[in-house]
Amino acid sequence: MKSFSLEHYEKLESYIPVDLLSTSGFLLAFLVICFFIVFRYFLLVGAAYFIYWRKIPFSLPGKVLHDKELPKKQIANEIRYSLISSLIFALSGLILGILWQEGLTQIYTKFNEFSLWYLALSFVVLTIIHEVYFYFTHVWMHKPGLYQKIHAVHHASVKTSPWASFSFHPYEAIVHAVFLPLMAVVIPLHPVIIIVYLTFMTLTAISNHLGVEIIGYKWMRDLFISGEHHSLHHKRMKINFGLYYTFMDKIMGTEFDGPTKKNKLTKIGKSYE
Repeated sequence: MKSFSLEHYEKLESYIPVDLLSTSGFLLAFLVICFFIVFRYFLLVGAAYFIYWRKIPFSLPGKVLHDKELPKKQIANEIRYSLISSLIFALSGLILGILWQEGLTQIYTKFNEFSLWYLALSFVVLTIIHEVYFYFTHVWMHKPGLYQKIHAVHHASVKTSPWASFSFHPYEAIVHAVFLPLMAVVIPLHPVIIIVYLTFMTLTAISNHLGVEIIGYKWMRDLFISGEHHSLHHKRMKINFGLYYTFMDKIMGTEFDGPTKKNKLTKIGKSYE
């Protein structure tokens, strides 16, 4: 058994073991990426759904944002659109891999090529740029006409469930999917940071659509998007457009945090009201 070595994560072949421009390599990579994205979706979303929506084997803090009486077939539709989105995200990942393989990105593999602190900095920079990108594309998709044709698919989940995390119209999924390939072309990124960021995106999407507020500190909810913050967006639509942070909503005057008297977290199973 080979011992752990950082050198393994400093080779292109460790991430792209096949030629993505060959037919067999392209198809194999696409299937592998699809499997990984779909597996991660069902694993993480399924776990969140079981813990917060079904059987609660232990007590967890959280403010229930709405009842669990969802419209018929809502979860089935959320899963169906999430699977379609997963295929688009997989294609985006494959395009990113091809760009990297052909030397068209700023992706680097040697950890010492930049200072180690840059790893953390690049992650934070990604979140800030993504916040601005998401805010303006999100507001754009709320424009009359575009909303009905594209974004209404996601807003069909008025009462959010974790299964809605990837529930997008294919055109909206494309808008989300192009972000990382674009960033990899202009910003030096280590593939480990890209992998971590993709997982972070999934976890925050689940948290925002959980239907339960799990961020227990008000100062954190003032700075970061929470389940309640995003749940209000699904209910009122013209407020709270942010992704990770609240600063864009504050700057653009679109933030609404709702009643402030009920900010204390309750135990799962107790009503929000």
